Amino acid sequence: MGTSPLAARLEAVWQQQIDDGYLLGDPRGPVETRTAADPDTGVAFRFRWLPHRAVRGVAAVLAEHGIYDPGCEDQDLPVDRRDPAGRPCFLCAGMIRPCFPKEVLVPLQAGGRDWLAGANFAWLGRNHFTVASAAHEDQRYDPGVLAAMLDLHRDTGGAFRVVYNGAGAGSSIPWHLHLQMTTDPFPVEALAPGADARYPLPLRRFFDAGEADAAVGAWHGRDPSHRVNLMVAGPGGAPVIHLFYRDSRRPASAELGAMASFEACGDMVFDDPARREAFEQADLAMVRRALADITPRLGDAAAAGA
Repeated sequence: MGTSPLAARLEAVWQQQIDDGYLLGDPRGPVETRTAADPDTGVAFRFRWLPHRAVRGVAAVLAEHGIYDPGCEDQDLPVDRRDPAGRPCFLCAGMIRPCFPKEVLVPLQAGGRDWLAGANFAWLGRNHFTVASAAHEDQRYDPGVLAAMLDLHRDTGGAFRVVYNGAGAGSSIPWHLHLQMTTDPFPVEALAPGADARYPLPLRRFFDAGEADAAVGAWHGRDPSHRVNLMVAGPGGAPVIHLFYRDSRRPASAELGAMASFEACGDMVFDDPARREAFEQADLAMVRRALADITPRLGDAAAAGA
């Protein structure tokens, strides 16, 4: 099967952003990786050392790399009044274009919305894009979000995995709707059929969008603190919707910090130089502890059918 036009376009933009020096680190080089096989699920959980991400929030370093233009701070930038730090919205095009002039924004339509896809300079995997709503709207789930994920997966011929983090379940900017995409397979994709209940984080897989949307709605309706991580993967014509049950009261692991879809899908990222030893010693027991830390109350998860 050939590469879809959209997948080819995104991969070309990714390569262009490497050539332009927009991405931190060397995305073409090998990534130091360790794995821990889980005999209960057949999943090989992954630990990756990505030290380039340690400076992703340091404006002076980003400016030194030519990624960020500090001169943009003199302009009138879009700010959401709910941001306690009063920062510009990093997902609004009105901030990206003057402050990150090297970033190429790819306009997309999916799920009845307009989106802008940009390569994530602090990448977590190959062809890692953040796909932000063209409108400034909250990171709140509605059926159009899942529809957009399915459209993007289909339009890339299944080459890209698409993820969504509910606000409080790993979302970095809760007031601007966004998805993420990557061509790297996630460890959870190896989970055997019928083994959902054995995964260390409450999980259900769906092959029908209506059923998945109903399950998300039921979970959200049980408690205002309930959130979800979603991931769509699989063949382009047969997507598998992964629904991870989350709770905004349990957003982080004591050992790994905030955990979102990448971690829920079995991909544990280390980037802090002070935690190098933790990366070298990470094992299956650590994975189970980390996922237990973000597991909602078992009664809630069981009642939801997870």
